[in-house]
Amino acid sequence: MKNVLILLLFIVFSCSNDFNASSEKTETTVKGNVSDIERNFPIKNFKIVLLRVWDDWSVVQYAPGSEVIDSVRTDSFGNYSITFNFIKGERYAFEKQYYGNPYYTESIGNTDIIEGNINIRNINAWYPTVLKLNLNIHNNNYPAMRISSHILENNNSYFPTVDIFDSEIDTIAYIRSKPNSNVQLNFHYSTGYSNEDYHYLLKEFTTGLQDTISLSYKIDCSTF
Repeated sequence: MKNVLILLLFIVFSCSNDFNASSEKTETTVKGNVSDIERNFPIKNFKIVLLRVWDDWSVVQYAPGSEVIDSVRTDSFGNYSITFNFIKGERYAFEKQYYGNPYYTESIGNTDIIEGNINIRNINAWYPTVLKLNLNIHNNNYPAMRISSHILENNNSYFPTVDIFDSEIDTIAYIRSKPNSNVQLNFHYSTGYSNEDYHYLLKEFTTGLQDTISLSYKIDCSTF
């Protein structure tokens, strides 16, 4: 399946999914600022795309559809603005081009669009902190042991996982996380195929504003 790097920062729901039900149009504006509020600087030249979105199905599965309404890039202060004709009965969303490469994004505040208004939608776009994990692994006899990173403030995982396949190894693994946050590393390990055979080891810490944080762990899979 083609990997599409899309973050839907907001969706506007209407009472109907029939996009041809009405031709009534109202000029509507969505504007705001894109900045790294963790490190306190604006993000310039950040591409934002406004989409019309709808529900659809392929032969066997749900396949949402979309089309581009307009696109803009932020100025040197991180500001953007899109004015478009809001058609009653339609839904709209943002597609953002740089999800995870290099920025991760979070919408700030309310995400509803009010038809005919100037809607302010600010975005926190932050460059991830890289966790350099110096690992001393033992008894990983049912590989792979998987490592994931979670943000404790919202309990969401944004980041690719790391798998370790060797039973005994000293190695370095790299995993992304969020700066200025309370983070939980989860070392997953399973000795079989049932829930009873699933084990994990949790490590919590707080990140700062460093680009890279070096951490060391001795992981014996037979002890958790």
